[in-house]
Amino acid sequence: MRSRLLFALCCVLAGMGASVSVAAPAPLSKMIYAQAPVQRIEPLDYPQFKLIEAELRNTVRRHGDRSVPNRFCAVGYLLGRRTVETVLIWDNAQSLIRWWGGDALATSEERYAVSASFSPFTDLRTDLVEDDRYPLGTRAIVRADAEALIADCRAHGRQYTVPPLPPKGEDDEY
Repeated sequence: MRSRLLFALCCVLAGMGASVSVAAPAPLSKMIYAQAPVQRIEPLDYPQFKLIEAELRNTVRRHGDRSVPNRFCAVGYLLGRRTVETVLIWDNAQSLIRWWGGDALATSEERYAVSASFSPFTDLRTDLVEDDRYPLGTRAIVRADAEALIADCRAHGRQYTVPPLPPKGEDDEY
């Protein structure tokens, strides 16, 4: 009975010229970039981002509050033919980090994974401007662009939590 009903439904749809289509993903907006990224990428698919969790821990060790869990959102973008970037939204520090990944040494051992902590930081409390009528400098970002990037990260990025770390005196050289 079910197969006859399914066959009849298919005949009706075929007779009506019905078609099923899958909507293409919405194009990316330009967000904080001069031009819209070509596509989102999975950072872990690229060797320069493979130690992302170590990078996040070491960033907290250098710049964060070690006594609490630190939350990050990470989303990667292909910006040009071969240019990739991962944006890290650090909730606790209210910062945006543009990370281009580690070099061969930084991706070989966790203790060398410090490239994210040396990447450009934008303080989301003080470095946002309302429009781009004036030169933005190296850290300033238009608020609406930053908000679009944060929303994209929340919708499509990966969430990370760095658990509390030992106090500085008990930890390593950080």
